[in-house]
Amino acid sequence: MEPLDYLEQFLHRVSGACATVDAPRCLRAHSGLSDCDLCVKSCPVESISLAGQVHVLDHCTGCGACLTVCPVSAFDLRGAGTGELLSQASSRLREQAVLFVSCERSPAARSADLVVPCLARVDEALVLGALALGAQTLRLTRGPCRACPYPEAMPRYRRVLDRVRTWGRVLPGIGQRLVEVGEEAALEETIEPSHATGPGRRAFFRWVRTEGMHLMASFLDEVSQGLHGRKSGKGAAVPLRHRLLPQFLRRLGVKQGEIPYDPEGPYAELLLDEVKCNACEACILVCPTGAIERREGDEAFCLTLDAGRCVNCGLCLDACLPHALTYRQGISLAMVAGGERQILAEKPYSRCRRCEARFLWSGEEKPRDLCSNCQFLAELEGTPAVPSHGTPPDLQGGGEA
Repeated sequence: MEPLDYLEQFLHRVSGACATVDAPRCLRAHSGLSDCDLCVKSCPVESISLAGQVHVLDHCTGCGACLTVCPVSAFDLRGAGTGELLSQASSRLREQAVLFVSCERSPAARSADLVVPCLARVDEALVLGALALGAQTLRLTRGPCRACPYPEAMPRYRRVLDRVRTWGRVLPGIGQRLVEVGEEAALEETIEPSHATGPGRRAFFRWVRTEGMHLMASFLDEVSQGLHGRKSGKGAAVPLRHRLLPQFLRRLGVKQGEIPYDPEGPYAELLLDEVKCNACEACILVCPTGAIERREGDEAFCLTLDAGRCVNCGLCLDACLPHALTYRQGISLAMVAGGERQILAEKPYSRCRRCEARFLWSGEEKPRDLCSNCQFLAELEGTPAVPSHGTPPDLQGGGEA
């Protein structure tokens, strides 16, 4: 490794190697129902604490695993953000058809197009984004895993690749475009820099170009979020990863069909039991991305889901007291890419014959023609038969003084 390579790593470490977290965006801050601890489970050095509010401890090594697993993208790491990595990939793919991604500890990192702190930082957006941007082959090179300080992070990387290959059922050919290179092969394939151009000079200009792109990508991402809004629907935050993935799926020509639901995957689809649903709208209120909405209408209660906004956080299931919501065991990536809302439930309103307010009654109840309030009043008064003019007896006047 050349001196400027050491300088590059040193400057990377002192200028923001530790991950940062936007605590108010965390699911735990969004709702007291959340017990999400994916970041804690994924951190190989136990540098994330949930005491009080989520925060990163000083001994963070910057592997980036927390960025990959957080459903709402609350974490950030300079040089390893989704926008920054894809910006670098786009630049390299203007001149070549193969994108070489390497762990920073691999001997092949010097000749790689993209260097990530750990392959655990590789997620579906980076893989599909690289392929959608024109990579005919995506080469992923591991470092010396046996001596790696993040061994616990590697199984998650394996699951991401397995998941993407499963998506190949509806994205033909993507599995063949992913090539994994082990440590031994990386040692054999490492290309030594040409001494004619000077290894130090080449490393220096590579560092300048990369750092400039990091800064520009961060700036463009912030501008994009300002113009298009992180917020959608009723003030709900849609992570950049979930804004990009539907575009990548469309560009890769996603086909009709289903893939299996994966509890660790970025998406989920829901099933709603209309018999159990009482239209309380708790699922709408708790959804952090606006994936669940109520379609306005006077005649029926209509609950809809935009699968492309769903981040598989599970808060809606936790908030549903009658347990009317469950996960579907299949996901349509074509539905995700299309951005169309699917109807989860459509139930006609009833009209209360006492106060004339519209209401929904649970299918588990006996049919009734009184809303909950009027039903309670009728039972309290002991007068199941109500006046035809709809005024409760205690408000008709002439009652006891």
